[in-house]
Parts: sequence; structure tokens; C-alpha cells
Amino acid sequence: MDLLTTILTSAVQSDFFAGGLALGAFGIVLAVLRLCSGALYGAVMRRLWVSLTLDNRSTSYRHFYIWMEHNDVLARSRHVRMTDDRWASGTKGYAPAPGRHWFVYEGRICRLDRDISEKSKIGGGYDQRPMETLHITVLFGHVRTVLRWIEDGCEIAGAKDRIGPGLHILKGDYWDSLGDVPRRRIDTVLVDDDRIDRVLEDMRWFYAARDWYADRGVPWRRGYLFHGPPGTGKSSLIRALASELSRDIATLDVGRPTLSDDDLRDAMAFAPKGSLIAIEDVDAIFRQRDSAQNRSGVSFSGLLNAIDGVAAQEGRALIMTTNHKEKLDPALIRPGRADVHMELGLVNAATATRLFDRFFPDEAPLGRQFQDRLQGHRFSPAEIQGWLLANSADPRAAARACGLVPLAS
Repeated sequence: MDLLTTILTSAVQSDFFAGGLALGAFGIVLAVLRLCSGALYGAVMRRLWVSLTLDNRSTSYRHFYIWMEHNDVLARSRHVRMTDDRWASGTKGYAPAPGRHWFVYEGRICRLDRDISEKSKIGGGYDQRPMETLHITVLFGHVRTVLRWIEDGCEIAGAKDRIGPGLHILKGDYWDSLGDVPRRRIDTVLVDDDRIDRVLEDMRWFYAARDWYADRGVPWRRGYLFHGPPGTGKSSLIRALASELSRDIATLDVGRPTLSDDDLRDAMAFAPKGSLIAIEDVDAIFRQRDSAQNRSGVSFSGLLNAIDGVAAQEGRALIMTTNHKEKLDPALIRPGRADVHMELGLVNAATATRLFDRFFPDEAPLGRQFQDRLQGHRFSPAEIQGWLLANSADPRAAARACGLVPLAS
């Protein structure tokens, strides 16, 4: 004990030991100060800076790029990278290179960090591309400021010349934008009466009836069922309605074995706002349910919950199509899930002649001959169109309709 005391006394009296002790204490104090200053700096930065993260699975990613280009916020950027215009349609075809970029907009200092991960892929097959992420940070800003920029980009994109409705397809767990599909006029879908006009007016009313639904405490959703033989224009009508109403189309395949109930519920809840949601060949889920070999995929109860469950999106119109209405469970097509049922069937000679007149607008006498040949018969619009396409260079042969009515002479 006396030895230990002697050693400590000697150490304390040593200038070298005292200096080391003081230096160690100073280091501890410095480390504490750095920790405190770092925490304080982080807290201050969190109060002064706001940030938002986007990735290229979202349409907001493209809209933010369009906003940046429209406002030339990165006009002075000297580092750019070419982009894939399949998802960036409406942009210049290049974007800021990966890394950090600074810009000033409306008096705010802003920072853009772009990251590209070659290891993380999105999409499938030939459409695979790297995951891209944007971090937008604004000094003395608000999250709603960046959201407003994205909304402006969406409006700019909508104002650009478009060939028709935007098409979105469910890819895995996200909606992928495939660009625009050609616009289609509503009068190009052939029926014998005004049933299509009635459906169009019903949709117009629905999209304008938000307050009507709210006043009555009814979920603002509407469902449509288009049924009929193959080739009668069910898919064409979806595109024509979207064109007429200036809506995008979000389509999903409920018969896909890898699609789960949770995937479908989330897809319906987070489908692109305002889009017509299309489930074509909805009877596929019943074929799958009856199959003893394939029990994976969406269950029937999962489909019903996705359509009108608690998480179902408000303000959306859902269109289901089938070639076999008789195979559908009544629970799926009851009011509230399929409010409007419309059959698209075979057309008569007079209706078929309308298509002939569009193909050959200067051949009215041949149009009358074509109608006479088809009297007493009914055809799918796809059959009529196929025949006219095959004889588009010879209106007289088209009018004889030998391939449609074999006994015609």
C-alpha cells in the first residue's frame, strides 16, 4: 500500500504525467463538445432544412424532372447523364449526373442528390432498369413547397401534347408508367344503339359527383362491367372512355400467380389518382380458384376486399371485363362493386356499314352494297375490321363481303 502511494505521489509530481493527464482531459472535453455540437448542428439543420426522397418507381419522379426542366433550375449544371425516355417521356432525354447539385429557386437554397443503384433493378424482362433515387433538400422551406413543385410538374406534363391516355401497368409492387396510348374516339366503338353514350354520361356524372356522394355518406366509387363475346370492343371502349374523359388507364392482371391479396389491395389503394382502373378478363380468378393445380395468386375474398374494402381508393372508377358473365360470382357483380352492366355484342349490317364508310369515305354506293350483303347476319366488330383491313386496297372486293358471308354471290 505504501509502495502504491509512493508511486502515485511521484507520478503526480511528474511534469510528463501531469501534461498527459491534462491532454487526456482536454481530449475528453473536446470529444464531448464535438458530440454536443454535432447533435446541436443536426437539430438546427432538421429545423432549417426540409427534404423529400423520390425514386423512379413513382410518376412523381418524372414530374419533378419536368418541373426542373421547365424552370431551368439546373441550367448551369455541367454534369449530366442520358436517361431512358421510356419513363422520362416529355423530358430532354438527359438528367443531372449522380451526385450532389445545388440551385437557387424563389430565393431558396436547394440541394439535389441523385443516386443510381446498378444492383437494385426495377421492372421486368427487357424493361429492367437501375433504381434511381432523388433527395431534394430545401433551406428554410416546407415539405408542401416541394410537393407543389411536383404538382406543377404534373400539370406541365398534362399540358404537353399527348397522343392519348397514359397507360400504367402493375409491375410487382408498384405502378409502372408505359407512356401514352393513341387516343380513340368514342364513336369508333361499334354498337347498334346508344348504350355507350349512356355509359359515358354516367362516368361524367360520377367524376363530378364528389359532393353528392359525401352528402349521402356513400363511398365515392363506381364500378362497371363490360361483357360480351371476344372481339366486340371491350378493351377499345376502355381506351375510348379514357380518351374522352382525359383520364389515364391503370390496368392489372388478377390472374397472375405471383399477385397476392396484399399486393392487389395496395395496388387498388395507390393506383394513379384519377385513372380508370381496368381489370380485364376478371373471370381468370375463377378459373384459378377452380384449378386444383394452382392455388397461388389472388383469392376471391381478396379481390372483393380490394374493390370495396376500407382501404379502397375514393374517386375511382373501376372497369371489369369478361367474355363469360355467367361464370362470375354474383357477389362480385352486385351493386356497389359493379353498378353498371353493359353488354357489347355482335353488330348488325347497318352498324357494320358505318365502319365500311370510315374505311372508304368516297364509296357510298359500295357501302350500300356492303350493307345489302350483310343483311340478316351479325358479326363482331373485330371480324368486320379484319375483313376491311385485308381488303383496304380494293373497296369493291371489300363490298362483296365474300369472306364474311360465304354464300354471297
